[in-house]
Amino acid sequence: MLKTGILFLLIFLFISESFCKQKEHNRSMVKAARADAKHSRLDNAIWKKYRLKLNHTSDYFKPDTADIKNPVLLQDSVYVEAYRVEAYKRYKRQHTPWHFLAVGGSIAAGAFILLGAVVIIAYTAAES
Repeated sequence: MLKTGILFLLIFLFISESFCKQKEHNRSMVKAARADAKHSRLDNAIWKKYRLKLNHTSDYFKPDTADIKNPVLLQDSVYVEAYRVEAYKRYKRQHTPWHFLAVGGSIAAGAFILLGAVVIIAYTAAES
């Protein structure tokens, strides 16, 4: 009974160690893909034309040897999938200058309204 318990314990430890190594490998591949996806480029005409139809599995987000540091990583499916997702997210979060103008303008308008309210409250408190 003791021998089978020890055997099951050793098998469990071996399996859990191999899973931990696999997760560590996946994390390092995702980290490398995120770093390389920052340097990916997509033609603006293609993005404007297909931005509503593209998803991360599109060939436009496929890693190219010119965009990555280590071409051997192209053989790893975890790396390629993570690269595609990160490159897609990079373009999906891309905003126009009008977006930043609208957000900045609304923040400035809110600050002016708040400042006006503070001035009115201070003025009425000083008169009393």
